[in-house]
Amino acid sequence: MSVLTNSYSFPVLEMGRYDYNEESTYNVSQLDVDRSSYIVLEHKISGDNLITQLLESGEAKFITTIVLKSAMYRETLDQVETINGSNLHVKQKIPLQTTFETQSFFCGVVYIGDDREITLDANRMGLDKFWDGVTIQLLKGSIIARDGWRELESTASDLLTIRKNDTCKYSFDVTLLSEEGGKFIAEMEPVLFESLHRASKNNPHRRSIITHILCVGFMKLEKEYRIGDFESYTNFKGIKFELERVGLKTWEDGDDFDPNKVACHFLPHILPTGEEDA
Repeated sequence: MSVLTNSYSFPVLEMGRYDYNEESTYNVSQLDVDRSSYIVLEHKISGDNLITQLLESGEAKFITTIVLKSAMYRETLDQVETINGSNLHVKQKIPLQTTFETQSFFCGVVYIGDDREITLDANRMGLDKFWDGVTIQLLKGSIIARDGWRELESTASDLLTIRKNDTCKYSFDVTLLSEEGGKFIAEMEPVLFESLHRASKNNPHRRSIITHILCVGFMKLEKEYRIGDFESYTNFKGIKFELERVGLKTWEDGDDFDPNKVACHFLPHILPTGEEDA
């Protein structure tokens, strides 16, 4: 969430700003997510202020803007479902793009009334005294409350598909496919595949096998980067950004790249302790 104190010619409700009184807040939270389909975001405005008044009068609305930078995709959605019948407390079910790249979301409240000039009343509009008596131009499309940018990032395991292969004799074989942005494919020996399928997601042996698969996959990814055209592997851009964020070397760093560390960053090995050791 942004805490920048950008300068605006009208009051904006945002964390880190002091245009509104302490009773006035704008909160956005994530209620649900299905990484292959949608994300559900909840907006809530509290206090008695200019924004709640504009929402009640139908002159403002909640919006979420979705951005996928690599595809130059940008869309703003304003369809909402009220919570407990209040148009100050709503949720949005946002469809996700079919990609493994980082998807960004901006949530806010936008003024949709006619352009007009108004003189602010701090007490009546929940504003800091600084704004009292100030005349502003309120223009259609102005963002009057903002939550800032948030991201939905894919993990490395999201890029992995495991398949049973009756001809595979030694655990698994990993290949790197460039189609549809690139992904890891693990062809697995049938008995191991069935055991992996039956094991719970938190089973430490299952986790270690998948970590091993990811390590092999990243080894192949680094080799492909050295010898081939890497432009088609767009799904891995989000993974690269995550590695850079935490200070890990990427496949672009040559001999400094450690595929084992990278695999363990996304899915660390876990050993059972105590009674579970029995």
